[in-house]
Amino acid sequence: MIKFFRKIRQKLLSENKIGKYLTYAIGEIVLVVIGILIALQINNWNENRKQQIKLQQIYHEILADLKRERDYANFIINKFEGQRKAYTDYLESFSSTKITRKSMYRKLLELNMEGYPINSNSSIVESLQNSGEIVLLPQSIRNRLINLRRQQNKIIVDESLDNRGRMGVMERLTMLIGSLSLDERLENQKELRFELKIEENINQIILGLEAGQEWMDFSESKSIRLLKEFVNEINAVEKLILEETK
Repeated sequence: MIKFFRKIRQKLLSENKIGKYLTYAIGEIVLVVIGILIALQINNWNENRKQQIKLQQIYHEILADLKRERDYANFIINKFEGQRKAYTDYLESFSSTKITRKSMYRKLLELNMEGYPINSNSSIVESLQNSGEIVLLPQSIRNRLINLRRQQNKIIVDESLDNRGRMGVMERLTMLIGSLSLDERLENQKELRFELKIEENINQIILGLEAGQEWMDFSESKSIRLLKEFVNEINAVEKLILEETK
């Protein structure tokens, strides 16, 4: 093909047809430019196709990650709501039944005092940021994902700080109560119970248990509210991504 075009140029020059030669030369340049543009267009099409395949893979990973976080958040919500209901029932028992110091102590011991730290195994946003692939996402989705991660981190930090306050109460309480199972173990050990002088500490123990439950009620009630907002935001982001994948 190149030899063919060269022969045409040489023939036009040998016949001294300068005008036709220039016209031909310009036409040849135009053809070359068109060929380059077509090649670039094909290359761009291939790159866009690869990018779309990668983007669909990223969306799939994000949706799976969002589902895990939503399931975990709902698990924590259900756990905390169950504990808050038990505490509410305890509070309501004061208005419906006669409460003695011993029964109050028993009821408090039946309530859960173990904290449950909130955490996350999510890493997709950080991975996308570190790899630079987060720029492949539309800005609206990108911003929502980053804000979602910040929202999640705030929940984790808040719960951690609240747990420290509760642990401070529990640490002081354990010096009086020994352990939550000690009272049950001393049920048939009257003499040992007397020697340990448990009854002398019972008032302080009850107040300590009350304080611990109050900390848990404050902390878990707040976490329930924040986690429900977090789940709602997950649902909104998930909807945006599903619309993009259609």
